[in-house]
Amino acid sequence: MNPLREILNPRSIAVYGASNNPAKMGSMQLINILETGFRGKVYPIHRKEREVLGLRAYPSASELPEPVDLAQVVTPPQAVPEIMEEIGRAGIRRAIIISGGFKELGGKGLELERAVRKLAGRFGIRFLGPNCVGVMSSPARLNTTTIARPPMGGNVALVSQSGAYSAMVYPFLEEKGLRVHTTISVGNEADIDVVDCLDYLAELEDVKAVGLYLETVRRPREFIRVGRKAGAKMPVLAFYVGGTQAGARASLSHTGAICGPDELYGGLFSQSGVVRVSDMDELADALLALSLQPLPRGRRFAVITNSGGPGSALCYHLEKAGLEVPVFSEGLTRELKTMTRPLSYCANPVDLTFETDQNLFLRILEVVLSSEEVDGAVLYGVFAPADFMHNIKARIPAVREVEEVLEKGFSDFARSLAEIPLRHGKPLLVLSLLPPGSPTVRKLVEGEIPVFQSARRVAEVARVMTKYAATLDLMRETSKQSSFPQP
Repeated sequence: MNPLREILNPRSIAVYGASNNPAKMGSMQLINILETGFRGKVYPIHRKEREVLGLRAYPSASELPEPVDLAQVVTPPQAVPEIMEEIGRAGIRRAIIISGGFKELGGKGLELERAVRKLAGRFGIRFLGPNCVGVMSSPARLNTTTIARPPMGGNVALVSQSGAYSAMVYPFLEEKGLRVHTTISVGNEADIDVVDCLDYLAELEDVKAVGLYLETVRRPREFIRVGRKAGAKMPVLAFYVGGTQAGARASLSHTGAICGPDELYGGLFSQSGVVRVSDMDELADALLALSLQPLPRGRRFAVITNSGGPGSALCYHLEKAGLEVPVFSEGLTRELKTMTRPLSYCANPVDLTFETDQNLFLRILEVVLSSEEVDGAVLYGVFAPADFMHNIKARIPAVREVEEVLEKGFSDFARSLAEIPLRHGKPLLVLSLLPPGSPTVRKLVEGEIPVFQSARRVAEVARVMTKYAATLDLMRETSKQSSFPQP
């Protein structure tokens, strides 16, 4: 059994390094375990204190009242080998070592990490870390990281060799509307590595997309095998940072990672069926869209807008990203013209210029996606009443009486908008220049419609979706790996 099954779904946890000082990292993590809703038992281990944060504390794992599934260790690095022997003798076979000061420092740190691995092997302990920040598991309501209120739920998983990109990223993801099923911080990967994580996640039915933050791949042959396995079921995206001299130098000091040039890793990802992205914002954007929308069947996109500038920007960035904004046929253009104002342009982009009838967007999108002329659509120009009625209400107070009706109308619109791409099996991406917390964006995101704040981001997401769709088609056509070198 993959050891991550028990690490991410423990029935009980022993926590080393928590105290009654809330400023300590171990204390923060213990508080988050308790406050996020974990349903199992939690046992602080403290050599001196009898009570830690309201819980009875125990001086060692050997004095716990029952067997424990998982130990989390947040202590000075010199204490970790002794603790590993202690938990080994107590029968604990899974651990998360948060402590830093190991391989990433070289010299004595490397020797210390080897000692930890040797002790773990002696007792059969499988562990994450060292030099990581813990895990988050929505099914288990488990958050062992330092960041409170992770955006639990959803069907996206994250695996990271960076602690910040495992936990500090939570508010960033939540603002985008991305809910997360699981995050795994692997740190130095002294035992469990990215390959183990991807292998585990590929078996979970409720995980639909995986994002990786990588500074190195320590087992490339196995990564290719597991990447193909996972990629055949769901999109796997990777943000790799070790491909430059400065990136490699930083990665070596961060997690002791030995990096390779971009070209080499580009080939590795290609063989693995993993789609590469350029940064965490692109990773989060693409995961959001891939977790909510159908895959495009090709590279052709319709642009539907109520303003010329954003429509032109969308067309520009889509083509710069290698996608197509095809001119519609005379028949489709003629049909769209019967639905719109005389000054509207309908040959793609569909530019309505200024339109307050939100339901017109629904009718146009239905016609465009039902045609065989596009593989997806991008949309700009829908607004919730609350985003533009402030001054109107000030000047015309009677409008307030129908405000609730207008808001309900927009909710109904958002629900109908979300249904159209699913019905036609073609993705819809929305551009909005409003801030993420605006009523418009909030309502669309709640309706599981992916919304982005720039035309470039929309185009990059469309490119990633199209690339994964093409990769998936290739893997299906070459199921016997005839087009991929065997690992």
